[in-house]
Amino acid sequence: MPIKQNRHDQILKLIVEDFIDTAEPVGSMNLLEKYNLDCSSATIRNDMMQLEKEGLIEKTHHSSGRVPSAKGYRYYLEHIKNSEQSYEVDEEFKKEFALVLQKKSQAVEEVMEKSCQILSEMTNLATIVVGPKASQDLLASIQVIPLNSNTVTAIIVTDKGYVENKTFSINDQTYVNDIVQAVKLINKRLVGTPIEELADKLNSIRPLISDLLGERTNIIMEAFMEAFMKFARKRLETFGTSKLLELPEYEKEKNNLLNVVKFLDNPEKINSEIQNLDDSIEVKDDENMAIVTKNVDINGQNSGKIAVVGPKRMNYKKILASLEYVAKTLKQYYEQQGKDDDDE
Repeated sequence: MPIKQNRHDQILKLIVEDFIDTAEPVGSMNLLEKYNLDCSSATIRNDMMQLEKEGLIEKTHHSSGRVPSAKGYRYYLEHIKNSEQSYEVDEEFKKEFALVLQKKSQAVEEVMEKSCQILSEMTNLATIVVGPKASQDLLASIQVIPLNSNTVTAIIVTDKGYVENKTFSINDQTYVNDIVQAVKLINKRLVGTPIEELADKLNSIRPLISDLLGERTNIIMEAFMEAFMKFARKRLETFGTSKLLELPEYEKEKNNLLNVVKFLDNPEKINSEIQNLDDSIEVKDDENMAIVTKNVDINGQNSGKIAVVGPKRMNYKKILASLEYVAKTLKQYYEQQGKDDDDE
């Protein structure tokens, strides 16, 4: 849709931004008085009637005012991306985010999750972090750590820094030594294998593992299979779902709230939705929900996505600027960390 610089666009922009700020339907007199427009109330009403005919605004059941439609939000967002106006990221957000990065030796997913937690706190919306597809990961190592005489933990790490662990209960100390030897064998045979292929590769060396563990082979095989399958699933975490309860549109429209909560509670639906979105905004037509996503690229590779989920009435300028800041800062942080490692 082409961008037109005219009074209709100005009226739509004011309606969208006023509704974002107040959550109240917008009337012509409100626009005239609040923004000192250089035209009559009748002119504004005519413009609003035209915007309504074009499907950019719509009437609510509860008021004579108008609110933006999904189509109207999309049109408005084209103005943001093509406008010189920018939103300054909140300084408090920057400080909180800087504290996350002060802690060294954190896994990438841990930093992204903490970033999303802060983003949820600052926006009062739900946030999602989705890790990269497992097909991009290779097995880096498996380590065995005895916790006590009866318990041992295996830590599985990928080349992208993702970690999974599995704890075993054992009957005697000699069993620990057998597990250590089995893990050495697995490392020797499987390090460098794509995560998606690990289950099949592990099955192929089952006879060798059985020589070491005997009748206990099934227990170990099942445990590692389960850990490998967790890696193979797309990783995601959600934050701030409860914050949506406080938003006026969801207080009034419980069905809309239920739809969003169901979405956030459905990993498969989140994955299918967000994996297809790249640095984009999706405004739903049939429900009061919008999703803003941002790719996070670290060391030249896609490390996942972060997303903000909430009602269509969200402060898009703030959300877009905050997501851009997180992605850019994470990229710079890990680039600098790589340089520091090279200098040592």
